[in-house]
Amino acid sequence: MKKLQSDWFTQNWLDAEYQKYVVLAYLQAVRQNFDENKLCPDLPDLRHHYESGVRFSRGKGRLNAAFPKRATGITGPPPRITYESEVTDDEFMTEIDAIVNFALPRFQTMLTEGQQRWLDIATSLMLTPIGLMPLRPEEGYLFLHATNQAETQVYYFCLTLYSDEEPGGRLVQLQFVEAVRKGLATTFENLKLDLIRRHRHLPNPATFMLESQRMYPVQETLLPIARQLLAQAVA
Repeated sequence: MKKLQSDWFTQNWLDAEYQKYVVLAYLQAVRQNFDENKLCPDLPDLRHHYESGVRFSRGKGRLNAAFPKRATGITGPPPRITYESEVTDDEFMTEIDAIVNFALPRFQTMLTEGQQRWLDIATSLMLTPIGLMPLRPEEGYLFLHATNQAETQVYYFCLTLYSDEEPGGRLVQLQFVEAVRKGLATTFENLKLDLIRRHRHLPNPATFMLESQRMYPVQETLLPIARQLLAQAVA
């Protein structure tokens, strides 16, 4: 299933039944990824589609409310005048309404499930500082470590701009450095000291270990959550 385009509900044939099939196929692919704990990029994409649909529905409602209305009768008591909009949806808008009304509750349900999975996984992870933190902790290293694995992945991280759209409010860049096989005699403090020795442009880096009890997809889940946790820890 290809990525759902931002203008999916007006793409190709404007046919409600066809677009419902497109929505269901997209959500089926998203659910399969969620079942495998692959949360990104589906979760932010799903949030975007849901919020776009809500904005469209609200904007259309405000537009219709602004058009003139005519009196159609009087009811009561007490007397009450009933009005009817002079604008009626043509076939085009009727089809779009049917598509959006079908998709929004299903997007919301899947979005809620994905957000809960994100929260459950984030809660199960442990982010621990390694050694002393510098006065400016916006740059350093992240150790990605699963307790049942001997290999630890090392990433360089850097917090840059503030952003309302980013989890934690900061834009966190991650760059893979190396994978290290950690033995019984090798501590994370030693790994940090070795990095300082080999990369002298960071003489006092902020260093964190993100530890997981289970194996999760790295690119789709662990790194996006790590960005959020790092932003929160540094803030």
